[in-house]
Amino acid sequence: MRQKGKLILVACVVLAMAGVLLRIHSDTWAMALGGYHNAVTIEEGVDYTSGVARWRVILAEKEGAKRLALMEQGFLGFWGLPAPARQLDGAYQDLEHIGCQTVPPCSPFYGYDYTSVADSDRTESHKYIQQHIMRSDWFYHGSNAVMTLAVPEEALPKDAALQIYQAGPEYVLHLVMYPKGSGSFDGGFATLYQALLDNGCIQ
Repeated sequence: MRQKGKLILVACVVLAMAGVLLRIHSDTWAMALGGYHNAVTIEEGVDYTSGVARWRVILAEKEGAKRLALMEQGFLGFWGLPAPARQLDGAYQDLEHIGCQTVPPCSPFYGYDYTSVADSDRTESHKYIQQHIMRSDWFYHGSNAVMTLAVPEEALPKDAALQIYQAGPEYVLHLVMYPKGSGSFDGGFATLYQALLDNGCIQ
C-alpha cells in the first residue's frame, strides 16, 4: 500500500512538471501547430479589460511567406493558436492589419478639454470631468518598400507614436495611439501611408 502511494506521488510530480513545461513552451507549440515558423515578436501587451492576460503580435513564416499574426494568452497562462492578420483591400490591398485596444492598468485620466466647448457653455464643473486614456496598437505589414521608411512628424495622427520594423522591402508599421474618451481611433493611417508614397519610400 505504501509502495502504491509513492507511485501515485511520483506520477503527480511528473504530471505537474509536464504541465509547467507545456505552459512555458505553449507559445512555441501553438505557433508550430498553426503553421508558423521563425517568428519574430513585434510587440507584446496586456489587456486589462477582458479575460486575456496577454497578447503578442508576431511576424513569422507561413506557407513560404512572412505573415502577421496575433496570439493571446488565455486559460491558465496557455497561449492559443495564432490568429492571422486581416487582409486589407482597395488602396491598401497589399497590406495586412491587426488592431488591439486596451486600458492601461494604472487607469490614467486626462482633464477636461476646454477647447471642445464653446466659451458660453463652459461651467466650473468642467474642470472636474475626467476620462480614461486608452491605448490602441495598430500594425500594418507590407512588402512594397523601395528605400528606408521615413515619416515626417506632421504626418502622424494626434497623440500617436510610430515604430518601424524593416528588412529590405518588407516592413511592419506599429502605430501606437493614446486616444482620450470614446470614439474611433484608427484614423490617421491614410495620411501616414500617403506620406510614405509621397517620399518615394514605398510603391
